[in-house]
Amino acid sequence: MKKKILWVSLIGLLIFGLFQGRKKYYQYKDQQRKDAYYENLVDTSSPTVTVLKDSILIAYQNDKRTVHIYVPPEYNSDSTTRYPVIYMLDGESSFNDLANMGPEWQIDEVINQASSEGRQTAIVVGVEEAENRDAEYTPFVNDDNPEAHGAEFSKWLTTDLKNIIDSNFRTQVAAESTTIGGISRSGMMAYYMLMAHPDVFGNALIQSPSMWVDRDRLMTMELSDDQLKNKKIFVSVGQYEGGIMVPHAKEIFEKFKSQGLGEDQLRFEMIMNESHWHITWRKSFALGYPWLME
Repeated sequence: MKKKILWVSLIGLLIFGLFQGRKKYYQYKDQQRKDAYYENLVDTSSPTVTVLKDSILIAYQNDKRTVHIYVPPEYNSDSTTRYPVIYMLDGESSFNDLANMGPEWQIDEVINQASSEGRQTAIVVGVEEAENRDAEYTPFVNDDNPEAHGAEFSKWLTTDLKNIIDSNFRTQVAAESTTIGGISRSGMMAYYMLMAHPDVFGNALIQSPSMWVDRDRLMTMELSDDQLKNKKIFVSVGQYEGGIMVPHAKEIFEKFKSQGLGEDQLRFEMIMNESHWHITWRKSFALGYPWLME
């Protein structure tokens, strides 16, 4: 009996060791891939990307923010067409490896390709993260972040910044033509802003959302069936993000699915073989953008 218990224990230890070894191997290879990418950074932004350095006032912070603005290739050759607008949080990552100091999301490349194929294009406004990113991307004051001001930041974006963009660019101003997007903590904020400002945002790109920041209060936010009827919501997460990230992303999807949103309004994507980093969100945007613009 003792020998049997010993053998079972040894087999259990062997299986655990193999599992841990496999996990460490994939972590090692993933880090190798990232390190190789960071060694070869160059300017990758398109000619139609403009960077407004420290130019947009956030009055309640008494500070100015850098904003990256992309217009489609055909924008300047046609003086009448108006375009949908996508607001991307953590926006320094949107268009340029050098600005991001890492892999950009290739938003401009994706939309340039859509333009070349005669498909719907959009204006994209990338709002750079704040020095205190956690406070700006936390909607409610909590024990972990007593300086949280995400609700105030959301109001600034939906009023002041949106008014600036709509006044200076040929935008389609209606909610069904306005998308909020983000990744990780700003992916959580994209969810929050969709729920808090349904009259402004008709669509959302909720990528790897860090719902753990304040899951209970976030998940109790509700939209009526009438508020949801014209919205499109894209939720994604990397296969290897694991832990609570994958379950929380699925929970958001199931929340909206339970309200009756079908495949034409709601989509969930597991980004295979990817972890919590920028290539995951590059692949996610490439899938989410054409679906949102259908």
